Amino acid sequence: MTTLNSNMQQDTERFDEVTVFNHSRKLRKEKKHDEALETLKNAMRRQWLSAEGIEKAGRQIIKHFKTHETKTMRVLVLGQCTTNWVCNCITASAFAGGMSVIADEGQYDNVMQELMAAASSDVKYDAVVLLPWHTRLLAEGDRDTQQRIEDEISFWQQAWNFVTGQLNTRLIQIGYDYKSPGHQGHHLGGQAGGHINLVRQVNEALRSNLPEMSFFIDLDQVSGMVGRETFYDARRYYWTKQPFSEVGTARLSEHIFAAFRTMVNGPKKVLILDLDNTVWGGVVGETGPLGIGIGDSPAGEAHRALQRYAKSLQSKGILLAVCSKNNDADAKEPFEKNPDMILKLEDFAAFEASWDPKAVAIQRIAQTLRLGLDSFVFIDDNPVEREHVRQMLPMVEVVEISDDASEYVHALERGLWFETMNVTQADAQRVEQYRAEAQRREVQSSFTSMDDYLDSLKMTADARLIDEQDFARVIQLLGKTNQFNLTTRRHTPQVVEKMLADSDNMGITLRVTDRFGDHGLVAVLLAVLTDHPMGKDGKAFEVDTWLMSCRVIGRTVEEFCYNSLLEAAQERNADFVVGKYIPTAKNALVKELYDRLGFEKIHTDDDGTVTYELDVHKSELRKTFLAKVETTA
Repeated sequence: MTTLNSNMQQDTERFDEVTVFNHSRKLRKEKKHDEALETLKNAMRRQWLSAEGIEKAGRQIIKHFKTHETKTMRVLVLGQCTTNWVCNCITASAFAGGMSVIADEGQYDNVMQELMAAASSDVKYDAVVLLPWHTRLLAEGDRDTQQRIEDEISFWQQAWNFVTGQLNTRLIQIGYDYKSPGHQGHHLGGQAGGHINLVRQVNEALRSNLPEMSFFIDLDQVSGMVGRETFYDARRYYWTKQPFSEVGTARLSEHIFAAFRTMVNGPKKVLILDLDNTVWGGVVGETGPLGIGIGDSPAGEAHRALQRYAKSLQSKGILLAVCSKNNDADAKEPFEKNPDMILKLEDFAAFEASWDPKAVAIQRIAQTLRLGLDSFVFIDDNPVEREHVRQMLPMVEVVEISDDASEYVHALERGLWFETMNVTQADAQRVEQYRAEAQRREVQSSFTSMDDYLDSLKMTADARLIDEQDFARVIQLLGKTNQFNLTTRRHTPQVVEKMLADSDNMGITLRVTDRFGDHGLVAVLLAVLTDHPMGKDGKAFEVDTWLMSCRVIGRTVEEFCYNSLLEAAQERNADFVVGKYIPTAKNALVKELYDRLGFEKIHTDDDGTVTYELDVHKSELRKTFLAKVETTA
């Protein structure tokens, strides 16, 4: 049983659910609580637990969180049906995905009352989930279709205003669904005035009226993918007012967690692909580039479908990488010589083909792309390689697949790793930006002096006030930037709008270009003019948010941002620039940034938050290799 824990030796043996829970129970009795939880996490990541087992795991994880006073994020789930089992499964799904989340259940069909209670409580919720049920929508009566839709939208708009206003938190709205076509049948139910048609119309109205940067989960789609006869359980609803089966509960919870994860961290950033028997059929070292399975056969079509899906992810800003045990030249030949290949070499931001362990190669990919390992999803047909990566790099999401290539795309879709709030122009340009970055690295290797290299890039910086055009991108970056983010404050659009409405405050974006191309929007600075937080005389220009793309670290963009803050503080007659470093699990990269830039450390909180100040009257601008195009702060 030791192989249930990720730090044990590599083993691809599968364990049944009873064995998993028995082992977890044994570890708890031995006071090895963290190992007990790790056992459950590993089982869920390997898809060893049934839907019932996932809910049971959620209960055990919640109990551990509360007993050990674990720091967690909090989600409030309010529904027009019972949501207890949903809440347990949300915790389980989140824990398997690397996040500690407790989902609090509101009372049955008591949405507005529970929102009011939450507003007056001491709990700060990181998101609110609203789960409708169709009882009122489809109730008998004289209301026509339009009136029914308006009634529902009016009710939920009250709730939305409360969530985004008084609670000032993220909103996840679930749509309506139908369990069956009912007495109307499928044909009439789908026509105007039919129940199926009504559900779909009200969902479209919900989606189009939702507040900006909210997440909509289309329950009609979710249950349709599973199959309504499996997703719902009439007996459960009659007994408990919880309409979802065990399978439906687990699957809905996975979608809720995926929405929450996307709103907090953004989608996964990179899909890493194995080659032999994954991207194509067969082993290229044996068949040659023209002999691989990638064409007119059922298996060949399945591999082409995976390539087509992977290529389509690029339109959302998802990067592709290769990690293959192969000779480098052999691995690249099919992309260059096989006309049936959909993917080309230029589609990949990183290409690792060697005989090194795949965990080592993936770490090199992370270094090349300057991204954390928790940004990666890895797909490989070989169960031994999958298990090796799981155990050596537990932060990487490993796709569990069978040896049937026709299931590969479905497995990637089912994981929900690439769910995205919206797609900006910067997302669409990301692949090209990484191609240009590869050129920069190649040129850098020819210079012995970093200053000479930076000067050769001929960089320009365009600093501009946050405007309507950039606002969505700014909110996106606030929601997903983790590494170069000094405070990691996940502001809602409403909070940013209020901050920017005061002319004493500053909100700027920074775009950087060089001779290789456009980096796009690489930094966001938000600062407010306020009293000194430590009570000193004089005004402080306090940095609320300083986030930046890791792609431009070390190119004096940090110094340019420093200069922008100092100049803005001087324009506002501030005496100090004040900044905080709030430590998280992911932003150690910027722990010493303020120290390096000459700020003085003036206070450290119990939670590790460090407050710094810079005397505006004694400070000078710093050297930077970025030529200023425009300053509008």
